[in-house]
Amino acid sequence: MSPKTDQSALESQLKTWVEHDPDPVTREHLINLLNRSDSLAIEKLFSSRIQFGTAGLRGQLGPGPNRMNQLTVRRLAIGLARYLGAGSKVVLGRDARHKSKDFLEDIAAVMTANDIDVIIFPEVIPTPLLAFSVRHLKTDMGIMVTASHNPSTDNGCKVYMCDGAQLRSPVDEEIDKLILQSEFPSIKLPSGNGTRFTADKSLEEAYCVSITNSLTQQNQNIRIAYTPLHGVAMQLMQKSFLKARAGELIPVKTQMDPDADFPTISFPNPEEHGVMDSVMNLAKASNADLALANDPDGDRLAVAIPTISGKWRLLSGDEIGALLFNHLASKTSGDNRKVVTTIVCSKLVSKIAIKYGVEHATTLTGFKWIIPTAYKDTSFQPIFCYEEALGYATNSAVRDKDGISAALLMAELTAVLKGKGQTLEDELDALSLEYGHHVTKTWRVRFDSGKPSEVIPKVMEGLRNKPLTAINMMKVLEVKDYLSQDNKTGLPSTDLIVINIENNVRISIRPSGTEPMIKLYMEIVLPVAKREELFEASGQAKALLEKLGVSLENQFKEILELN
Repeated sequence: MSPKTDQSALESQLKTWVEHDPDPVTREHLINLLNRSDSLAIEKLFSSRIQFGTAGLRGQLGPGPNRMNQLTVRRLAIGLARYLGAGSKVVLGRDARHKSKDFLEDIAAVMTANDIDVIIFPEVIPTPLLAFSVRHLKTDMGIMVTASHNPSTDNGCKVYMCDGAQLRSPVDEEIDKLILQSEFPSIKLPSGNGTRFTADKSLEEAYCVSITNSLTQQNQNIRIAYTPLHGVAMQLMQKSFLKARAGELIPVKTQMDPDADFPTISFPNPEEHGVMDSVMNLAKASNADLALANDPDGDRLAVAIPTISGKWRLLSGDEIGALLFNHLASKTSGDNRKVVTTIVCSKLVSKIAIKYGVEHATTLTGFKWIIPTAYKDTSFQPIFCYEEALGYATNSAVRDKDGISAALLMAELTAVLKGKGQTLEDELDALSLEYGHHVTKTWRVRFDSGKPSEVIPKVMEGLRNKPLTAINMMKVLEVKDYLSQDNKTGLPSTDLIVINIENNVRISIRPSGTEPMIKLYMEIVLPVAKREELFEASGQAKALLEKLGVSLENQFKEILELN
């Protein structure tokens, strides 16, 4: 096929898209591209599409099949409706991002047109409330319009099955085929026999009751600096903390209201450098016991704590996971308890699990893997699940990560320790002295130029074709490739390479499932005999992991240069 024919085919796709796009803004954008014969822009928008998968649908806002827009969302909704069938019932929610309301209305209209009843939250809500509502309302599916912690330029849809857990394979592949096979809908959608209902406030109350029931030792005198990072969790956090009498929330006033532009932060992800600065400054100024942040849709939790030096310390996802699990393991009992973590998490939780006699299972990265593993064997009761990217499931009422219930549990732990005259820093130090000092670091290598979908596989292929023998002049002891079918882990094949090097260092390398980057998950375990040794040991460990991250990033560049 000649380049001219290629361009002609793309322009034909564009014209079809324009005929069916209900949004005058994106429609006009495409018409202008056609009139200008902007072949590069047209190719970028029409040479591929956002593919539906286990993470749902997520991407940059804009026109065409390779962007998030009303026609993309309508086609998704048609695929979901055909999978469900007439007579089904779906609950729908949205966050406060650009176009979220339009996308929700489009999904609702497609569902009712296909004789499916919908229950719609009239206002913005955090994702955990939607996940909770699926099982509480006994619906066949839940759909949340959100892009979680992605940039303000993005939006997406997250899908839950009838068991309240994230959509998983092979259902995602079946739905994606239905999307591809479906005809383009008319701009004016037909009416159908589906009924539209409005979700009432009793769902919020039921959610709050469910996530606060397991709390036993809260203290309303705990002071907590808090930010929802311009997201949608503020109201439900306040309601939950008030009901549980779990402490006083002191909000960052410039970040407490939903704002789709996230004006005070460079990136709406509390893992990113500088994003927690405002809440940590507020915590210090208000003499708080704790600083907490949710990401914009409320399903993740970030934590900062005061230290004996007077400075505030931002905790890693693994440190939060260890604190929460150790607390739950110590206050529960029974030989049927279970904890589930991912393969890139710290090894600390597995050691705590052994001490308390808790069954420990490891999955691939993501709650799409965690929750099915947690609830697969009904003879076990999952008491905690987590992934290092600030995702925690602390309560069986929500079968997904929940930053609000995790915040309540962290407040309870803070209260318990304060009652003993101790701090969260004391607790972390005690864990290090008992199990070894586990220091972790996540390193992100972004690929903003070129085509990440082509560049990232080249890097991973290069690592496989010529395995590393040294990193930062440290000897590689073992390389395990999880893409190999004979990886002997019992886990499904996945694009992950785990490298063990000298000095008890482990590095896991995998492409991100939602952003154009490769992530490095690094951990070193140091034996420390005295608390006084921890500060210096931490500094040395972090410096070493930093050097390893830089070294690997440079080696990625070398792989690309050779290819």
